[in-house]
Amino acid sequence: MNPLICPKCGGNLEKIIYQDIEVDRCCQCQGIWFDSLEAEQLKSIKGSESIDSGNFQGENAAQSLQESVNCPRCQEKMLKMLDFDKYPIWYETCLKCHGLWFDAGEFQQFKHNFQNKGLLDRAIKILRFNKKMT
Repeated sequence: MNPLICPKCGGNLEKIIYQDIEVDRCCQCQGIWFDSLEAEQLKSIKGSESIDSGNFQGENAAQSLQESVNCPRCQEKMLKMLDFDKYPIWYETCLKCHGLWFDAGEFQQFKHNFQNKGLLDRAIKILRFNKKMT
């Protein structure tokens, strides 16, 4: 099987294993490729954010939407997704093979967005959303 190439910088992706779940991380930019359901499995495992060794930089939304990113697994154009929660992040998903691409630091933010939140945190989120809508 040919090694996967980073869809963002063209670097080689190396295999990283955390609790028997294998993901692919770029040796240059530290972005991470998750095959179907790997991110879902890892987000609930304590300490799994350690696979994401990059620092979250955030993205320019206008620039992010203009860039075309192809899936490292099947080469199809990936769809840009916005996870708008405590930590808003842009990431890419492949509609054909259902994999996800996170830039360096984004998996940490993605995981934090799905941690169990108390009633107060949920109420604050709703109030912030309503305030932005007015």
